[in-house]
Amino acid sequence: MRPDTIKQRIQNHMNRNPKQRVYTLTDFYLDGGNYESVKKTVLRLVSEGKLLRVNKGVYESPYYSRFLERQVDASPLDVAKKIAEKNHWTIVPSGNTALNALGLSTQVPMEYHFVSNGINKEFKLGKISIYFKHVPPREIDGMSSKDALIIEAIKAIGKAGMNDSTRTQIASLLSDSEKKRILRESMTSRVWIFEEVRRILAVTCTK
Repeated sequence: MRPDTIKQRIQNHMNRNPKQRVYTLTDFYLDGGNYESVKKTVLRLVSEGKLLRVNKGVYESPYYSRFLERQVDASPLDVAKKIAEKNHWTIVPSGNTALNALGLSTQVPMEYHFVSNGINKEFKLGKISIYFKHVPPREIDGMSSKDALIIEAIKAIGKAGMNDSTRTQIASLLSDSEKKRILRESMTSRVWIFEEVRRILAVTCTK
C-alpha cells in the first residue's frame, strides 16, 4: 500500500472517530497497511503536527479550545487506558482516582493512580502524573471493571472512613444484577471489604 494511501486511511480513521483522541499504532494498523509502513506514516504525521506523541507508541490528536484559547490535552484516563491496552495490562482506577470516577470526590487530581497486573510504572502527561501499581492478578483479573472500581474506592475510603451516607451513594450506583455480582466477586477480597459490600447491599434492602 502506498504511503499516501496509508496516511489518508489514518486521517480518515481519526475523522470517523472525532471523540477518540488517543491512539496506539494498532488502531491505525488494523485500518490497513503493514506495521513498518504505518509507523513511518505516523511519525510523518507527528512531524507535521497532526498527531502528538504522548508516550512510546501512544499518540493523541491535537485539539485547540477556542473557549480556553489554548490546546487541550487528552483525558489522562483515556491515555492510561491506551497505555494499558498497548502493554496488555488490566487496570483499575485506585485511590482518589477511583473516588473521582464514581463521583464520590470532586477534587481535581494532578495525579492519576491505577492498580494493574503489569509492572510499577509512572508516566508524565504535561504537569499530570499517571501511576500504575502492580497488584496480584487475582485482585483484578476476571472481575468486572465496575466491581473492581467500587472495591478500589472502598479501599481508598478505608475501614474507618466508611459510613451510611457513603454506603448509600455506592448502593445507588448498582443495579439488582450488579448487586448479586459484586457480592460474589468481592468474596475473594479482604474480609473487611467483603463485609463492607454486604453493608452496602443491606442499605439497598432497607430503602
